[in-house]
Amino acid sequence: MAEDTIKGSADVPEHEKATKLEIIITVLLGISTVLGAFAAYCSALWGGEMQTSYTQSVTVTNHGNTIYLEALSDLNSFEVNDMKDDIIYSQWKDNTEKGDVEDAAYFFTKLSPGLQKDLADDPKDVSEYDKEQAAALDSIMARMDESDHMNDSAKVLLNKGNAANKFGDDFTLCTVLFTVVLFFLGLASLKTHSAMQKTYVILGVVILVLSLVRMVTIPFPF
Repeated sequence: MAEDTIKGSADVPEHEKATKLEIIITVLLGISTVLGAFAAYCSALWGGEMQTSYTQSVTVTNHGNTIYLEALSDLNSFEVNDMKDDIIYSQWKDNTEKGDVEDAAYFFTKLSPGLQKDLADDPKDVSEYDKEQAAALDSIMARMDESDHMNDSAKVLLNKGNAANKFGDDFTLCTVLFTVVLFFLGLASLKTHSAMQKTYVILGVVILVLSLVRMVTIPFPF
């Protein structure tokens, strides 16, 4: 029985036997295919991370700009009203000191409600009004600071998106290189001249190693 097996094996034509080189080519084709698919997968993940970061950056930027514009509008109104109160208060004070009751009463009605209340309680003390004005200004500046912080966060997200874009491009390059490896190994798998076959294999192996080294230096998206 053993003799028949040996005899049967010996009867297989030489050209049908897989050579060591063909086995190596087959293994390398499998490795290159898996690595190429993995690189493409990582590229897709980084692409998703890039898109998410860019979207969040735009959203945060828009929200920050909205807060800033609203705060700026309130600041302009605050400054105009404060200047208006200062001018009218001076007119009211002058007419009050001159004893012109009618004009003083007119200018009093033009003052802001907060200042009117403070003057009604004590014409010589407007400290409560000043506190209210300071609190209002602090609130406006706090919103501007919030806007600045949001813009800083948006920049961080933008940089994160740019980094993800670069890493995705790097993995895409590796995918292309692994495809080139498959091309050379595919040529080597053809029944070509032995020297050419070995040349294709060597080229494929060199590019495969370089591609693998390049890929492991890129941050993975997980």
